[in-house]
Amino acid sequence: MSSVKMIAVIGGGQMGSGIAQLTAMHGIDVCLLDVDSQALSTASSSISSSINRLVSKAHLSQATASEALKRLCFTTNLNDLSHADFIIEAIVESEEVKKALFLQLDKIAKSSAILASNTSSISITRLASSTTRPKQVIGMHFMNPPPVMKLIEIVRGADTSEDTFAATKALSQSCYSEKSDGGR
Repeated sequence: MSSVKMIAVIGGGQMGSGIAQLTAMHGIDVCLLDVDSQALSTASSSISSSINRLVSKAHLSQATASEALKRLCFTTNLNDLSHADFIIEAIVESEEVKKALFLQLDKIAKSSAILASNTSSISITRLASSTTRPKQVIGMHFMNPPPVMKLIEIVRGADTSEDTFAATKALSQSCYSEKSDGGR
């Protein structure tokens, strides 16, 4: 995968909304999914407030803020993520719940999509075993809050491919690049 054009983030809590904000501020279209429409409404408000705070503190231009907000979409429908190049789950820290999600993602995501978990403690190899694409499953553990903490731990599973690792590393570096005024 040479270029990520669309990211899906699953989980509208603090981590998921922070990841969505961060990637949108760095020029990537993002679709944020949560099963709870109220959680999505809260996430949308939180992201807008955070971006507006960055503008008011002159850490982000109004133009960049406006563009970032236009890059965001919100959904409760898992099928809306079928065109994503890269899917990052940031849901409850339960291996069973994450494995069930990865099983579903394996069926709806395009064949080239990378599936990443924001887990801090669950085996990536075990999560990957729920899919038919273990080479495209990786850990991408963002530090909290993602728009501020410039650190992402990348964790390979036993079968994670070099291409998956390289694409994840490139995406991680682009999230904190200085090429835009994304919060610096």
